[in-house]
Amino acid sequence: MGDTVLDSSVQPMSLKRPLNVVPEDVGGDTKRGKPDDPAASNIEQTPNGDYKLTLKINKTFFSGLVGPNGGTQRYIEKKTKTEVTIPQPNDKSNDVVIKGQQRDQVCAALREVRNRIAALRKKLRPTHFLAVALNTGQVLERFLELKKTILEAQFPSISKELFIQERTIHLTLGIYALIDDDELQRAVQELETCRSFLPDPKSPIDIKVKGLEIMHEFPSSTRILYAKIESPELQKFADQCLAHFQTTGLCAKDNIDNESVKLHMTVMNNRYRKEVIKKCAKSFDSTRILQRFGDFDFGSVQCQVVHLCAMQRENDFYKIAGSLKFGREESEISGEPKASEESKISEDSKASGGLKTSEELQSSEESKTSEKSNTLKESKTSKESKTSEKSKNSDMMTFEEFKKLQKKKKDS
Repeated sequence: MGDTVLDSSVQPMSLKRPLNVVPEDVGGDTKRGKPDDPAASNIEQTPNGDYKLTLKINKTFFSGLVGPNGGTQRYIEKKTKTEVTIPQPNDKSNDVVIKGQQRDQVCAALREVRNRIAALRKKLRPTHFLAVALNTGQVLERFLELKKTILEAQFPSISKELFIQERTIHLTLGIYALIDDDELQRAVQELETCRSFLPDPKSPIDIKVKGLEIMHEFPSSTRILYAKIESPELQKFADQCLAHFQTTGLCAKDNIDNESVKLHMTVMNNRYRKEVIKKCAKSFDSTRILQRFGDFDFGSVQCQVVHLCAMQRENDFYKIAGSLKFGREESEISGEPKASEESKISEDSKASGGLKTSEELQSSEESKTSEKSNTLKESKTSKESKTSEKSKNSDMMTFEEFKKLQKKKKDS
């Protein structure tokens, strides 16, 4: 099938044109210092003048903090000149206690504990991620057009299994390894804390999606092809969220060390194909795609909510554990009816004597029918009673007449 383009704005690229390629690592190059650990504010001075910090640590990390024969624990204590107390495996407490003669020593031990936990968490499989959904509107329509055109072009090594499912199109702002429900609730709370990083909580963030790039040096052996994101406000917000979550100890893998978020919308990923076809190539050739559609415009979208999602898909997206809503979305989450709606409800209520459900209406009709039936029964009973009374009166008159008749006969 011949090569076709989507519209006049997407023209074939010159073969001499450099392809859009970036390194596979998703870190940035911004130079900034990491913020202080919030836990440091909980350091307290004891009556004897020493300093003490109590940390809530998941039991999963206890063995890693202790190390073989207690080696890691002793190393931290010797390096920072502190005393670190870690609960035994059968203890119910999750409190790791750090004590030192100076506050700086406790802070140093805190950093060592955080670094050790971060190294252990890197080995854990990510469970959740921060996402901006892009599975609606103009971006979705243009994605489907691009997918259709690429498949019709029948480029070598390209199949439909490589494309992301349209219902799950999104941007990733961060990935996390959350061990239990307590950490999940913490992550939801930390996401709400990120509200302060929004440029304007009452306004949505504009996002432009345009251009294609790959996360590999060679287009002939591509594993991920994605769309570029143009949104300075979202980039700043994402970087601030990343820096904040790094202080919580919840980040997974590369997010622990990165200084910036690589905003991108995945279009094709060889992993998707592996999920369907077990025995397939480890990569695909994106050369023709980049030459033809390197400047493809997916359109614009407004971001009004950031979701904390589990990795597993659910219904039309991923399973959502919590959300940060802002702009128009934030103003609607209270669930209270607007003034015009309240007025309309009030008028309808006056006109109808109160709003009723279908069950209430049915019950009301049954009640009316029952009352009508009872009225008819009472009326019938009343008539029968009157007839019976009349009949009795009629019988009594006849008996009196009979007595009179008998008396007349006797007198005669």
